[in-house]
Amino acid sequence: MLSSPAAERRAVARQPSKTLIGAFVVGAVALATVGVVIFGSGRFFQKRLTNVMYFSGSITGLSVGSPVKFRGVQVGQVTKIAAVLDAKTVSITIPIYVELDPNSLIVLGNEDATSGLFAGRFYEPLLEKGLKAQLDVESFVTGKLYINMDFHPEIPPKLVGLDRRYPEIPTIPSLHDEILKTLHDLPEKIIAVAGGIERLVNSPAAQDSLRDLDGLLRSLTTEVGPLSASARSTLESARRAFSQGEKTLALKEGASAEMAASFTATMKKAGDSLDQMRSTLGTYQNLAEPSGNLSHDLAQTLGQVDAAARSVRTLADYLELHPEAVLKGKQ
Repeated sequence: MLSSPAAERRAVARQPSKTLIGAFVVGAVALATVGVVIFGSGRFFQKRLTNVMYFSGSITGLSVGSPVKFRGVQVGQVTKIAAVLDAKTVSITIPIYVELDPNSLIVLGNEDATSGLFAGRFYEPLLEKGLKAQLDVESFVTGKLYINMDFHPEIPPKLVGLDRRYPEIPTIPSLHDEILKTLHDLPEKIIAVAGGIERLVNSPAAQDSLRDLDGLLRSLTTEVGPLSASARSTLESARRAFSQGEKTLALKEGASAEMAASFTATMKKAGDSLDQMRSTLGTYQNLAEPSGNLSHDLAQTLGQVDAAARSVRTLADYLELHPEAVLKGKQ
């Protein structure tokens, strides 16, 4: 019995489509792969902590998926980068949203500490300890950046507070930005220093000081020779006065009244000469190199002159008040 064409068409229609079967198989395999990735890794059931950060410098090189690290250990990634325009101030703020994985931190403590970590209650103590985020270079070749977190308690936190839905982690300028800022400001600082030096050198006060110094040096050069002779003469007079004073005070019976008056005047003159010598030597010491031999010698000489001047002054003052000491001698 021959089949009719209509029966053949019905038989062909009842056969399954190979294309449909192939598409179903491919879809099933894809769903199975996605399920293994999601459920196998546990990411689907993991609780993620979303945070927001605001960086003042350029974020070129930072993108969605960039790692977030704590002292080099990855603890999350960047999930969103936005640009917020403030219509009032016409300023643009760029919030960076990141997700932190609590499982990347091992909590030492009881179950309350662990549950507090997953609930986000660990931010407060970390922020109080100085937790801050900073952009860092992941690769100098590609220019990619990542976010590194660490404790910087010495730097006061600066919070923007633009998006209060998520905890904000304060940020600090990156080392890259600080270097660029230093290089940018360096020429201006050099120009300012050069201008200050030029103004100082060309100022009337500086010119007057240089003229005064030149005059002082010329004056000291002129007086060096006479000073040496005057110093020797003064010291010799003082030595003779001391010698005569010792002899006079050692007498059981003193000399005449004229000798007493003359001796007292000699003591005063010697004291004045020593004071003048000390003043001149002090001027030389101020001009001498502090670490040089000349300064050391001048300091020693000044000390000796000071001691001699004090002794002469003391003796002269005493004799002026008690001239009878010369006449009566030591008792």
